[in-house]
Amino acid sequence: MKTNDPAATEPKGFRLSVTRVIQAPVDLVFRAWTEPDQLRHWFSPAGVECRSLTADIRIDGGFRIHMTSKSGDHIATGKYLDIIPNQRLQFSWTWENYAMPDSIVTIELEDLGSSTRLTLRHEGLPDQEDAEQHTEGWSSIVEKCVQLFETQKTKA
Repeated sequence: MKTNDPAATEPKGFRLSVTRVIQAPVDLVFRAWTEPDQLRHWFSPAGVECRSLTADIRIDGGFRIHMTSKSGDHIATGKYLDIIPNQRLQFSWTWENYAMPDSIVTIELEDLGSSTRLTLRHEGLPDQEDAEQHTEGWSSIVEKCVQLFETQKTKA
């Protein structure tokens, strides 16, 4: 997969970072983040249901994620900016009903052998409150990714 120059898209604003070690090889973790059929099963925070997900995972390809919770519908959209298999995935992120210009999410994967260190950064958030809310959501999503592999491990 071809990559763009991520340095050209340095967002301003508030930032967050979430890091976890996942007990799975890097190629499986990368696939969990880049295969729409897998993403549909786990990509939403706790208490939020992923109703539908479409993703064209290539540079400049777009995605749309429709999530629902007790507080209503939440629809995230964006496009893929950088894809380096088993290392990096970067995409823009905005909400259909809430503008966040220049908001960018970067997933970095570090191969630790039988496990993977995942670091998620979200940059370009408009204020501290938004950064805190997104930290809560992303932490929950990353935890669901961790649980995905722990559940698979116990079934094996």
